Amino acid sequence: MIEKSVELQTDVWYYRCMSAAVADHLVELDDRLLDDRLRRLELERRRVAGEQALAIAVANARQLHLRDGHHSMSAYLRATLNCSSAEATQWKRLAQVCDTVPGVADSLIHGRIGVGQAHELARARSNPRCGDRLREVAPLLLEQAEMLDLADFRTCVRRWELLADADGAHDDRERSAAARNASVLAVGGGVDVRASGGDPVSAAEMVEILDAFTRAEFDRDVAARVDRFGDAAAGQPLERTSAQRRFDALLEIFRRAANSPIESGRRMPVTVNLVVDDRTYAESLVGHGLIPDDALDDIPDPGPERRRCETAAGTPVHPDDVLLATIHGHVRRVVLDGAGVVTNLGRRRRLFTGAAREAARLSARRCSRPGCSIPSTLCEVDHVHDHAKGGATDAANGDPQCGAHNRQKNRGYRTVRDPHTGRVVHYRPDGTAIVPAGQAAPVPGHPDWRIRRTTIDHFRPLDLGGDDPPEP
Repeated sequence: MIEKSVELQTDVWYYRCMSAAVADHLVELDDRLLDDRLRRLELERRRVAGEQALAIAVANARQLHLRDGHHSMSAYLRATLNCSSAEATQWKRLAQVCDTVPGVADSLIHGRIGVGQAHELARARSNPRCGDRLREVAPLLLEQAEMLDLADFRTCVRRWELLADADGAHDDRERSAAARNASVLAVGGGVDVRASGGDPVSAAEMVEILDAFTRAEFDRDVAARVDRFGDAAAGQPLERTSAQRRFDALLEIFRRAANSPIESGRRMPVTVNLVVDDRTYAESLVGHGLIPDDALDDIPDPGPERRRCETAAGTPVHPDDVLLATIHGHVRRVVLDGAGVVTNLGRRRRLFTGAAREAARLSARRCSRPGCSIPSTLCEVDHVHDHAKGGATDAANGDPQCGAHNRQKNRGYRTVRDPHTGRVVHYRPDGTAIVPAGQAAPVPGHPDWRIRRTTIDHFRPLDLGGDDPPEP
């Protein structure tokens, strides 16, 4: 018993020494090598996830859970992986999509798509109404999974689900609208406000109204800070937090509604943009008999990856809702060209203002810099191809970036737009592209804008100088 205790203590001490050695080695890496290490670790994580999903698929085919008397595969996974029921469900879905949809397992194991993208495909595969059709568009979606960030890829997959099961999506929309609910309760000296259900258009309208009132509260805080601190205001904190401003904005909405008679019809001046491609909009008109069928002959189908029918924030909207909104005139339809860029609005100008600025913002949902989550509505709009070098001041040459990232152009960073895909890519001063791990780095001028990826075959463990533990 004493020998086993000493052996266990030795193992714990050994692994603690190893973890300390790994940490020390990582600390010694320069920025470039540390970035490379993180990318290679991410590729290895993808390989392991892909292999584990395939192993689960094989175990399920063998009914391995029966060997130890488990009642289901989920119970087997909870016992074997020591995971939750939700995680077990995720693993089963991932195993199913890797087993039944060609290319998913290969793309995941070779690191071309992330684990999050694979789980999104697995969720779509489990859709009882259209999941079995995922095989038809798998090559296209896998290409999008490699190029898009996770948030945009989720929107892309949900857009495909809407197209593949328009009737089912419409039924879901009607059920959600029928189940709409709201409550305002006094709880513990405070208030609890909740709302659920409805439809994407009304949801977008409510979000836009709250954002408009919140921006007004923010401007009020900024003005108060300037009055108090003068020229030194920039370094001082605002009076309220963003959460407090949202609460006060909601309170202001309630107060204005109470002070405005219901019959007055007064509305907050807010514009809700619904982004739809020409083909989808025309199909909706044909479906309701508003235009002849042959009208579609002159409108090319941009393909699922270019189809858009959504709010400016990317929430999918049923084409019928866009049609109704157009008829009632409560929204503005934004039309895209074949590369997914908003067509030119208004006359050309030196600076991005008015319709040109808004069109450029509607071409993206967030700051175009990878990893930045600042909404495009709060971004600055600048030229992709510099105006001084002949760049046009129109929507196709506009790029929304948050203030901090836009100012980096003065420090050697630059942006390039692929004319075929509409994709904006950012480059560091040293010429390297800012792209996620496993994504093909684009090269301007190359026919398909791709170069060789870093593969997991090049992944090696950290060299810590032998297998023997260091002296205590």
